[in-house]
Parts: sequence; structure tokens; C-alpha cells
Amino acid sequence: MLSFGSGPMFIIWSLSEFSAMSSGSGRIIIAGIASVLFCYLTNNKLPNERIIWIYCIFFGLITLAIPFLLVPYSLKFISTTELAIFLSSIPLFVLVLARVFLKEKITIKKWLGFFIGIIGLIILSEPQNFKIENSNEVLASILCIVISICLASGGILIQKMPKNNPISFSTGSFLIASLIAIPIFILSSPYSIPSTKPIIGIFFVGIISTFFGGVCRVLLIRRAGAVFTSINGYLVPLVTCSLGVIFLNEDLNLITISSFLIVITGVLVAQDFDKEVTKFLKLFL
Repeated sequence: MLSFGSGPMFIIWSLSEFSAMSSGSGRIIIAGIASVLFCYLTNNKLPNERIIWIYCIFFGLITLAIPFLLVPYSLKFISTTELAIFLSSIPLFVLVLARVFLKEKITIKKWLGFFIGIIGLIILSEPQNFKIENSNEVLASILCIVISICLASGGILIQKMPKNNPISFSTGSFLIASLIAIPIFILSSPYSIPSTKPIIGIFFVGIISTFFGGVCRVLLIRRAGAVFTSINGYLVPLVTCSLGVIFLNEDLNLITISSFLIVITGVLVAQDFDKEVTKFLKLFL
């Protein structure tokens, strides 16, 4: 959770001298290099089956390249706390995608949780303030929802794909994403060498949040499933919000707090959290 939750803070650091596109593409390239090195240092190899490469292409494009390129642009107009709340909706989108592509049954309670979460996102977006001069904030909110759907789809892809080596798959996916990111980074990179803090930010988000977090996510989904993994992700916004307040001096207003509580309520309702609490209490009563 710490690896994913710290990502927005590192991106903010990088954006002080990197453009949104160079920051997003740079983190992908760094993660790609780390992934290839890790793969070979652990005596693994790249995928050798065509079908696995097809999944790598889709995962690399949809779950790595697109969201990681969009996140820095969104952070130019919204806070890390707001981004975290948008991303906390990922478990809700996983539920819907699991129903469509994995044919998993969704109960009325799960649908209720989904709609509660959507209401939280709408409140966070503050539609009453949508004006022409606020078009960047509107676009950032829309992009955050797109990012959440892209990341949610990754869990479905991993669960649906044939059995394979998760390290090899992760490396192949990062390699595809890096091939997309390299020309973007070349065209958008700064004209002069950035100072230390932005370089540390883009390096840390590439290694800690992207590479390490990505590998852990693939391993978890393969072992426990997309729905289980996504519900544990609701701790990420807590980490992101805390780091934003402590290190970036961000403020928490009533709308932000209310939106977060509503989204988390929707996630907990959708995941039958009450049953889990009951089971936990029975162990001690």
C-alpha cells in the first residue's frame, strides 16, 4: 500500500521541472529497466508464448502506459488527496468488469455499494462549479475516472489470462509500455538537466510505485483474484492523503473528507464488509 500511496507525492516532486508527459513516460521507462533487470537476476525469462504476449500488449497499453501518462497531467490541476479518492473507486469498477468479463455474480448489495461510491465521486468532482474557466479541473476529474477504469481492467486481464510466470508477464508488460513511453519522453523531456529533487521524484515513482507496486499487484491478483486485491487497495488513499498533508502541505476540506467517506462506504458495502466484521468478532466472543 505504501508503494502505491506514495506515488502521487513523488510525481508532484517530479512535476516541478519535468512536464506531465516526461514525468509519466519517465517513470514507465525506469520501471521497465528495473523490471527487465529483476527478471534476469531472478533467472526468469520473457514470455515465450504468443497468447501471453498478446495479454502483455493489452496490459502494457491499458493498465500501464495510459494511466501512468495521464496521472501527472491530472495532478497539475487537482491535489494528491483528490486523486487518491478517485483511485479508491477502483474496487467498484473491478466489480462491474468482473461481472461483464468473468461472469461473476453481483448481488444487490454490491450494486448498492457501486452506486454509493459513484455518488461520492460525483460530489468530489463538484459539478456545481463546472464552468468554462474550470475546464482543466473538469478534464482532470474525467481523466481520473478513466485512470481508475484502466487500472481496474488490469486485474480482470490478469485473472482471465492463461497460467504463466507472473514475473515474466510483468516484465513483458513493462517492456511494451516502455516502447510506447520512450518516444514520448524524448519529445517532452526538459532541455536542461533537472535539479536533484525532481530526479529523485521520477526515480522513486518509477522504482517504488511503478515497478515494485506493479510486480506485487500481479502476484497478488494471480494468487487471490482481482476482487480481493482491489478491496485491499482502499488503504492506498489513506497513505496518499497522509503524505500529501504532511509533505506537500495540502488541506483537507469538508467536501474532500465527505467524498472519501462515501466512496469507502460504497466499497465496504459492495464487498460485504459487515460479514467479515461479524466473522472477526465471533473469534473473540
